[in-house]
Amino acid sequence: MPALHLVDEGILYRNPLPGHQVVHASIPFTLQLPGGELLSMYRRGTAFYSVDGVLAMVRSANGGRTWQESGVVRELRQDDRPYSYSAPTVTLLSDGSLVLVAMRRDHSDPAMLAVNPRTGGFMPVQTLLFRSSDQGHTWSEPEVIGIPDDMILDVSGPVIELNDGRWFLPFDRGKAYDDPSPVKTYMLGLFSSDRGRTWGDAVDVADGRTSGIGYFHGRVIKLLDGRLFTLLWARDEESGAFLPIHRVVSNVRGEDWSAPAATTLPGQTSWAADLGDGRMVAAYTYREGTQPGIMAAVSLDGGVTWDMDRQVRLWDATGRETIGVASVNTYPQSHDVIAFGKPMATRTADGDVLVSFWATEQCMTHARWARLRVG
Repeated sequence: MPALHLVDEGILYRNPLPGHQVVHASIPFTLQLPGGELLSMYRRGTAFYSVDGVLAMVRSANGGRTWQESGVVRELRQDDRPYSYSAPTVTLLSDGSLVLVAMRRDHSDPAMLAVNPRTGGFMPVQTLLFRSSDQGHTWSEPEVIGIPDDMILDVSGPVIELNDGRWFLPFDRGKAYDDPSPVKTYMLGLFSSDRGRTWGDAVDVADGRTSGIGYFHGRVIKLLDGRLFTLLWARDEESGAFLPIHRVVSNVRGEDWSAPAATTLPGQTSWAADLGDGRMVAAYTYREGTQPGIMAAVSLDGGVTWDMDRQVRLWDATGRETIGVASVNTYPQSHDVIAFGKPMATRTADGDVLVSFWATEQCMTHARWARLRVG
């Protein structure tokens, strides 16, 4: 098994004036543009669920060693109501253009929390699509993605451009704000045949309702051979215990998915990068045990087994896994104080893997990056 090496690491964005302003930077998404420049987007606001969230950008022309601010996708003053933006993901399409998917919440009612503390239901969200033809320097007006009327969906990852030209977009199944029933933890995807203007033809990605296992937060990637793949956070619905991360893979059309199968990875949210010939690198969030943090591991068999003996720790959250107060076991209150998470991974042109994630240090939640190499 080849070793996984941490080649370099650093900060994407951290509040430069902590004595003058409060800036919370989280859930970054990074990709490499044609020519080698790195573009990273993240949510910037005063807190994770704050009403002032914008989609901010930074760029690096030297492989991540330094980053320059590049503005925001949309200024809040452009909206006709108080929207808050979050969860940016970006895709480089075959024609060289970019498509950005994100979500926004309407905070016209300032007393309404983003997550209902009684039910765990999320405030209604719009799933948005932005387009750019100049490498992300300017973006189109937001287009609201039409969700089937009988569904409440939370976007889980970026647009995938399939080999046949259609687009695929993954979602977690959500629930209404005041719905007291348990959340429906399974994943599905929608297809678009007109480059994102309309969406339909839902397909189940991972549905464990008959087996009593919940699957969620799958970050779908396109493998080098054209198939789709994702790692899934898994939970025993009866006991509430978290299970090993599961994997599913589809055909090249994204329409036929394998049954979820357990891997040797522990942890929760994760993201994989395909290096070809069965070699993969996964970055994942680990919140159990005595040393939580962001981890990365390598697989040689398409993500079935992972080298746990030589995994790499990208962020040590020991003693700083929560913000302000200790976490509680009850959702959603357990999510209100998390201090790190959502790593994403992308393969660069030179075969390295670039990981970005968010973490908290010295009271500042900020966005970070790390470069990995399979040696």
